[in-house]
Amino acid sequence: MIELRKINGDNIDEVIALEVGENQKDFIETTNLRSFADAHMMNADGIPATPFAIYADEIVVGFLMYIYDTLDHESFENEVFYGKKSYFIWHMMIDKHYQGQGYGKLAFEKMLMDIETLPNGEAEYVTLFYHTSNVKAKTLYASFGFVETGIIQDSSMLAIKKLDGNITESLVNRISLKEM
Repeated sequence: MIELRKINGDNIDEVIALEVGENQKDFIETTNLRSFADAHMMNADGIPATPFAIYADEIVVGFLMYIYDTLDHESFENEVFYGKKSYFIWHMMIDKHYQGQGYGKLAFEKMLMDIETLPNGEAEYVTLFYHTSNVKAKTLYASFGFVETGIIQDSSMLAIKKLDGNITESLVNRISLKEM
């Protein structure tokens, strides 16, 4: 069972110690510690940031974080989403010892379900960047309805999904089918 838990004094060291495999280090722009520090700085500046430890059966297996902000970067000026509020997926990783077991997909789905509750305010979109050569990330995000925008920054593609309740709906349908 996958759970997303707030990071606190009891689990911060475990989150900081998580590492991706050697073949994935080029895909991760920052460390978990830096992302956690960024979350505190953004929250202090009035930009809601939500970091979570990813647990699988009481073991910390990963880290993720999203923020709530306006899509107002200059490279977005000609896009329909320019100036709109978005939940932006800032960081997500599964430790090298726990990859390939489906934890990333389950955690991503739980995060999207949390975002769909609009915990920080109204938004039309969920957005993220992923390294253009990270085929696994591209496949995962596409499976949840994220579409590439064609905007590339620092070898990373911007992908976007309209917030429409489909994640929660698909999960409810899947659970209902299992119960039959």
